[in-house]
Amino acid sequence: MNTWLLPRLDLTPEQLRVVEMSPHEHRVILGPPGSGKTQVLIHRAAHLAETYHIHPDKYKVFVFTNVVKEYIKSGLPLLGLPEETVSTFDHWCRLQYEDHVSRRLPRRQKRIDFGKIRSSVLKLIRKKTELQKSLEFVLVDEGQDLRPEVYEILALVSRHITVFADPQQKIFEEGASESFILDALNLNGRNASLLGAYRNAPYVAYLASYFIKDSEVRRQYLAQVCTQQKIRERPLCFIAPSFEKEMDRLAEIVQQRQVMNERVGIIVPTNRQLHGFAKGLEERDVKVEKAVRDDNESCDFGNSVPKIATYHMAKGLTFDSVLLPRLTESSFSWIDDATRQRILFVGIARATQWVYLSMIKDREFSEFDVLLAAERDGHLVLQRRHDFADEQQDSSEDNFSLL
Repeated sequence: MNTWLLPRLDLTPEQLRVVEMSPHEHRVILGPPGSGKTQVLIHRAAHLAETYHIHPDKYKVFVFTNVVKEYIKSGLPLLGLPEETVSTFDHWCRLQYEDHVSRRLPRRQKRIDFGKIRSSVLKLIRKKTELQKSLEFVLVDEGQDLRPEVYEILALVSRHITVFADPQQKIFEEGASESFILDALNLNGRNASLLGAYRNAPYVAYLASYFIKDSEVRRQYLAQVCTQQKIRERPLCFIAPSFEKEMDRLAEIVQQRQVMNERVGIIVPTNRQLHGFAKGLEERDVKVEKAVRDDNESCDFGNSVPKIATYHMAKGLTFDSVLLPRLTESSFSWIDDATRQRILFVGIARATQWVYLSMIKDREFSEFDVLLAAERDGHLVLQRRHDFADEQQDSSEDNFSLL
């Protein structure tokens, strides 16, 4: 099975320093896409458990989604981490509720009401001192998207907390701000910042940077790019004449990237589109696996089958090529402008080497102006006709003078 996990010897000195930080105070670690936050998270869990002889029942690693848990699963045995030590916070909270409050879960419109579960667990832990400090350490991934009450629960239940976060990748408005996290953990400032956007090759990073509004943050992000561009191929945006042509072109692109032996990720705005695109690709003889919450869907990140996920489920994942279809206004109309910018940044930044975007003529989303600016600057190829030979000639570059 392929694994995303690097051996400890391959970590940078900066990453290793964070892995080995003392647990005698809480830690908040910031880092851009590709700086190795998840690598460091898992290595730190193994380091703390081994160094301080912590039993698996006494620590937790909280990841953002079950999809991310499946993604990192292959690396856990290599470090001696039992699979049950890694979960989402809401799953852990649900177990606490079932064990101490009620086996009958609160629901709202037939869905489990995790908000009510969290508030009930918070009241429970405040009241029952035997539950306080019951964990020796907790490590948290994607901390910027956890709600504020989560940090109050964590501060009560764990002796040590390390939070990994990136405000630029915050896609839930109700997520905690950096200042709130620091206050909740009684810290005066972040403990470390992981530098170096190791994942994103230059062409990918430049396109992603157009969706960072703050010019200084954009400059800092681009200054950290150090991954080599294996193939000199600029990102491509295809403007399809119809929905069918968009699907046809997407199927061709997936097949082309598979011939190149790449790991391919397809990211769409909604669950409905996820299932629709999966069906449309299957009708065109392209097999994909759905990265969704549904336990009935199988998604094995150890194989080379292309994966399809929503932007929210794709957080924390990495692919060689990322394909972002259906960039129409109706696909994003339910998301406010600032969040849309961050979601698009997150989607593009899942790629290590190449990005493909597509939309429907006369239905382009409002961020199309951003893509036009990227085209003017030479960081994106816009293709308005279905001619792969022309596209290949346009998107391949002989030098990096544009960068």
